[in-house]
Amino acid sequence: MSWQRDAACRDADPELFFPPSEDDTSTVVARHRIAVAPICGRCPVATECLRWALDTGQDYGLWAATTPTDRRAIRRARLAGIPDPVADAEPMCPGCALLFPMPAVDGQLCAACTERTIR
Repeated sequence: MSWQRDAACRDADPELFFPPSEDDTSTVVARHRIAVAPICGRCPVATECLRWALDTGQDYGLWAATTPTDRRAIRRARLAGIPDPVADAEPMCPGCALLFPMPAVDGQLCAACTERTIR
């Protein structure tokens, strides 16, 4: 997680990013989200932060100004083959939502999905 040393939040109060309520619809969480938005907005590693939170299943806190509910929705969309415009800058396989490790054309199937369609 070398990206953390470049994070704009590195010197911010960690309590801002972990509201005392788990209810994403609460006023408290909304206030925390408003407070972290400018920090995350200017962060050079916000994409890496969001990817890390998604890939490690972070169910608490605000990561790249996203709530746990936001991240669950992104994960569900990924499973449906819909990439997130921020976290998934690289093309994804529409068949299985696998991120391609090398440049590919959007809409192109990964090798495993291509093999399944041939059979």
